[in-house]
Amino acid sequence: SVTPDSPLPVYLHALKTGGSSFSIALAQSFETNEIMENSCLSSSVQVGDAKNLDTAIIGFGHIGARQIFAYHSSANVSHMVSPITMVRDVFSQRASFFNQKVNKNIFPAPIDWIKSGAYNINYQLHHALAHHINSSKEITEALCGMEFVGINEKMEDSLCLFSYKFQRRAELLDSYRVEKDRKRREWTAEEIEVVKSKSHDEIQMVKFANDMFDVRVEAAKADIRKRIHVGQQMNWLCSKWAEEMNQRSEEFHPKINAKKERFMCNIDSKARDLW
Repeated sequence: SVTPDSPLPVYLHALKTGGSSFSIALAQSFETNEIMENSCLSSSVQVGDAKNLDTAIIGFGHIGARQIFAYHSSANVSHMVSPITMVRDVFSQRASFFNQKVNKNIFPAPIDWIKSGAYNINYQLHHALAHHINSSKEITEALCGMEFVGINEKMEDSLCLFSYKFQRRAELLDSYRVEKDRKRREWTAEEIEVVKSKSHDEIQMVKFANDMFDVRVEAAKADIRKRIHVGQQMNWLCSKWAEEMNQRSEEFHPKINAKKERFMCNIDSKARDLW
């Protein structure tokens, strides 16, 4: 039950940061009626209605921090949810975004897009932390306040840390939407300098998130070793960390076929109409 004292963890999916793969892991780890996704999550938040969140254990969607925190501060929506997210190296995220999301008829080359007004200067920062966060101190405090921040380039460890934090085993069993042998284009010196100048805060955010992640992983592993020492059973322990600690990993049984419809949507008509 979602209350101010027990908020719903909501994964804020910034495009091209690995969220689709993460959603597959969630789908394989949680029952269908335990996950609230996209339109149903957005509708519940949009109308500030906590009862629509009561049957979920975790939320997932493209809804951003700005929508959660800025639109409904008076409705105490920020107390209903606890944002979690995943970040990615800024240059890799931008390259992937340009390749798959940008209209090449308008912006034939990355430099055309990066220099334009269509370029989202601090995209991951704004999506995960909200527009009103500007200073380095505010950024680090906001990240530290998140229960979970994963790293795209450290996906396996990210899922292990998620499993530890929420004590629900998450494993990535396939490479859904990951292209094999994709051709990667090197950034030009000019493109790098423009991105650095325009997205400085986001670059610093990702760097801090990586440092924080490494600290959290080491702390989690230390705690798990203590639990092993006293003989505690941990059926949520991920296979990667279990192998590192010479523990037998339980066979993982996915909840459902992740490529099928996988998320609940329990919205009353009023909420749907308002949305």
